[in-house]
Amino acid sequence: MSTRSRVKVLAVAAVAVLGLAVVPTSAFADPPESSPPEQSQAGGRLDLYEFDAPPEVVAALIADGYDIVGTEPNEDDTLHVEAVMSRSEANKAHKAYDLDIDLTRNKDGVPTVDAAFEEADDGFDVFRKWSSPGGHKAEMEYLADQYDDLTELITIGQSVEGQDIYAMRVTEKADTKKAGSRPAVLYISTQHAREWIAPEVNSRLLKHVLSNYGSDPQITEIVDTRELWFVIVANPDGYDWTFEEGQRLWRKNLADNNGDGEITTIDGVDLNRNFATNWGYDNEGSSDNPSGQTYRGTAPQSEPETQAMDALMGSIDFAFMVNYHSAAELILYGTGWQVDSPSPDDIVNIALAGDDANPAIEGYDPDLSAELYITNGDTTDHAGDAHGIMAYTPELATCQTALSYPESTLPSDYCDGRSQFEFPDDETLVQVEFEHNLDYALSLAESAADPANPVSSLGLEAADFEVQEFEESWGDSQEVAVWAKREFKQLRMHSSVNGGPVATKAAGEWAGGEVYGDEGNLWYGEYRATVTGLSAGDSVEVWFSALDTPSGGGAANASKVESDHFTFDVSAEATGADVLIVSDNSPGTGLGGGAPLQYLDYYTDALDANGVSYDVYDVGVTGPAPSAMGILNHYDAVIWYEGDKLVTDYQGATDTTLLAHEMNMVMRAYLNEGGKVLATGKNHGFEEFFPLDYGTNGAPDQVCHGGDCLVLTDDVYQYWFGANSRARRGGLAADGSALDVSGNGGVFDGYTFGLDGGDSADNQGAPGAASTGTASFIVTSSVLPESEFPQFASERFASWDVGGLTPYEPVTGDWQMATDHADAAYKRLARTIDLTAASAATLEFSTSYGIEANWDYMFVEVHTVGQDDWTTLPDLNGHTGTGTGDSCDSGWATELHPFLFHYQDLACNPVGTTGEWNAATGASDGVETWSIDLSAYAGSEIEVSISYATDWATGDLGVFVDDVVVDIDGSPTTESFETDLGAWSVPGAPDGSAGNANDWERVGVLFEVAAIVATEDTLLFGFGFEGISTEAERNEVMSRSLDHLLG
Repeated sequence: MSTRSRVKVLAVAAVAVLGLAVVPTSAFADPPESSPPEQSQAGGRLDLYEFDAPPEVVAALIADGYDIVGTEPNEDDTLHVEAVMSRSEANKAHKAYDLDIDLTRNKDGVPTVDAAFEEADDGFDVFRKWSSPGGHKAEMEYLADQYDDLTELITIGQSVEGQDIYAMRVTEKADTKKAGSRPAVLYISTQHAREWIAPEVNSRLLKHVLSNYGSDPQITEIVDTRELWFVIVANPDGYDWTFEEGQRLWRKNLADNNGDGEITTIDGVDLNRNFATNWGYDNEGSSDNPSGQTYRGTAPQSEPETQAMDALMGSIDFAFMVNYHSAAELILYGTGWQVDSPSPDDIVNIALAGDDANPAIEGYDPDLSAELYITNGDTTDHAGDAHGIMAYTPELATCQTALSYPESTLPSDYCDGRSQFEFPDDETLVQVEFEHNLDYALSLAESAADPANPVSSLGLEAADFEVQEFEESWGDSQEVAVWAKREFKQLRMHSSVNGGPVATKAAGEWAGGEVYGDEGNLWYGEYRATVTGLSAGDSVEVWFSALDTPSGGGAANASKVESDHFTFDVSAEATGADVLIVSDNSPGTGLGGGAPLQYLDYYTDALDANGVSYDVYDVGVTGPAPSAMGILNHYDAVIWYEGDKLVTDYQGATDTTLLAHEMNMVMRAYLNEGGKVLATGKNHGFEEFFPLDYGTNGAPDQVCHGGDCLVLTDDVYQYWFGANSRARRGGLAADGSALDVSGNGGVFDGYTFGLDGGDSADNQGAPGAASTGTASFIVTSSVLPESEFPQFASERFASWDVGGLTPYEPVTGDWQMATDHADAAYKRLARTIDLTAASAATLEFSTSYGIEANWDYMFVEVHTVGQDDWTTLPDLNGHTGTGTGDSCDSGWATELHPFLFHYQDLACNPVGTTGEWNAATGASDGVETWSIDLSAYAGSEIEVSISYATDWATGDLGVFVDDVVVDIDGSPTTESFETDLGAWSVPGAPDGSAGNANDWERVGVLFEVAAIVATEDTLLFGFGFEGISTEAERNEVMSRSLDHLLG
């Protein structure tokens, strides 16, 4: 029987039968002073670049979707960064963050991807393709023949290009034993094509198991009692592609996203973002941009490779899954779609993976999946949520780490000019990396029969319980919680008040909160009960117990197990009030240092005036961040104010903001359990949107001086408070004085109030001085539309009163024409105008815009119909200029938009082949009126176009146009786009430019810029409540706020 005929096929349909868009950072940054990045000769491919950046910039780059593949600390607290990028992405990073970015080269000056191909020409000692003779596919077929009694080789599906995807089942008597009849573990690798060390480690694990069966007692016991499944190359097309010239750093599969028959940087889908669980949850954990390295595809499980893997996971009752990747030296487990979200099964995860001080794989860092970056549509979350599989992602070693192994004989400069993904092509080092991972891999196999009681390679045991402790309660009854094994029976909560009699209650499983809490609970669950009859001053001792019945044993064999005890005190501060004021402006620093002022009376007076009861928690005085369970959950609403605080100090320490992170997490937990929050302060969110680091990985209470820093996340503001981005000084006039706040939505609709002056705290603006105070927010639902992202539904309740018309919004009526930013775009809003009988004509329109200064431009084009006499015309009101900017110097007409040579020459003079250059760039001065003189074309029929051209990358909000007036000899015709486009059309980019990712469209409000942003459960003020001008206004604002939060 031939090897090929032994390969079975697992079709997706056979499972049942077998039983089986954003406002970029540059919008708020100064123009860069660094030099543009050096480019390879192949601008459309992926290359390795390197640069130095502060940790907070690296965090922002990761959040923006950049493919950061390695970081090393510098002596000046910055990081040396390696990133895989296309030319346009390198330009984008350079301009957005003012970075000096270099193309990485080896010691001979050859770019990384070219050097890799030269190495391939010489032949590899270890690495091989999937499909080549002697490759991984052939090896799996060979092993199936050699070990036909232990293996079953199955085709689980095909790739985009039709290559078979193999899975191999290994178990004693595989030829006769039914699949899925023994406890099973799945080991997969090479979802990401460039990670060559992953299939080598996985294939060596397969061969180790097969070759040691019968001679190694541990291996023999595993094979006799378990099923081990191996998918060595989950992405065969992409993996083979990385062996081609210039493609070494390719990550995705080979889906032809634009259907042009070629594979370029805009093609491919990230197979680790394409699964159905949390698919497209946001645009941070995966990308909706086909050119993005984390592009999630057109739909959940759109890719055949994903469908094949999902079918396999659904066909067998796997206990564990290992998904090998590289190269970050991590063991990732648990929740990946949301930051810092532990779950009950982490008790098992930590027993198997270890912790920072004692990792299961030497030199690796075990942690929650979202530590590396958040992900959605990923394999491990899907494995757990959809198929009940506990899944792990070992991120294998980097080139530099391998070079440091004692067994290395390679020269010390071997990794210079190489990506961290380029693990050395060295048999000894590849074997060492495999051996480092072996014990951990086998521990999962040994644990498969009873995951709740894992067999740890570290000798660790999974605790029976993990009590969710807190120190203080602010209620007359108190809910308490424990993580406990699901296999336990008769779970009980015990409590003793002031050393008195023990009260016992049954504990019930928590169903989770509004957003999270119902996952990561396969083998452990969260159970809760309530202690009642409490009074101020009580000291309460709590613990849990249960009956542990051995597998197969009856009640007579059950033993009682008991958790640790913990004690909390009942605070005298609590009065049973409706609202809790959380004063979070101490400890802290104002701009320039010094203790912030206290503004408590402004809040208490307003609540008193509204007849609302309240308690007060003073952060840093009453205690640290208030416990959600022990304190916040006792209140219908929380008012979280920050006063003058700019940067949080943690209990008096400097340069660390752990307390800020803790505050974000407790507020998120409170909202998750149905809480309501008003967040107010002129700098609220500054630390998170900056962002600042809050400690060292593994020691979050210690200052991080570069290297492995933990960085504050803006996710709580974006996804829970409805603020996608934040701009400082958003509520200040040019002289630094505070603007009025004008209500235009929800409970604030039609109500306007002032800041500073009167009897206010007078702390919002600083006339004549530099101030960080106040903020404008881009509403999250403006960037993530509610129709696509209903979970982030948010809206503007108030704007800053800038006087006159509001930028970016319709000038009259409810509709306008607008186009938000897209890279490498040339967008036209065009129409023809008949001037054959005219003597004079003008084109006038209202516009506001945010355009990347000196790189992107807005202009008015005109030509005679039927003639190539194109030119641009100046605005008579002075809003255009003739500067051609940095984009011309960088060659945008040559590379992106050759049509611009009509108006610019190669030397970047504002004169081209047929016309002249007149354009606007930067930000508009509010809503502008443009007037274009068309009289020179009297006697002709012309075509005019209001155009917006962009460079390779980075941008601002875009361009907004309304009330377009064509005046011919004193007879005006106005188009306000209230019903349609009228005589105007959107013809797309001119010849020579690529198609536009988006274009002009008729819209209402494209981006909501808010002074107050609201969600169903929150209000976020871009100012401090204490700064509202008068007592009467403060009382009214408080009343309206409580109406929204409490109804």
